[in-house]
Amino acid sequence: TTYNMEPFDLGTAGKYAILSKTGISSIGVSITGDIGVSPITFAAMTGFGLTSSSHGGYATSAQVNGKVYAADYAVPTPATISQAILDMGVAYT
Repeated sequence: TTYNMEPFDLGTAGKYAILSKTGISSIGVSITGDIGVSPITFAAMTGFGLTSSSHGGYATSAQVNGKVYAADYAVPTPATISQAILDMGVAYT
């Protein structure tokens, strides 16, 4: 069976390889792209060995080829990640 589906707009959620409202756990594999969590804090991302950026707007990890974002990081990250979560919900429905 072949399905011809039109692509749909993910809004700002399309920027993320992984985006979660409940948490992200590393299983030791490499992730390509940005990841983020909201409305929960960075503590919901486990096993990544996060290193905060100098301005606190994101973190990095040897396991993530991208940036790591959470709702409790420095401005403007809370608003940006919250909008991505909203856009994810809109895309889902």
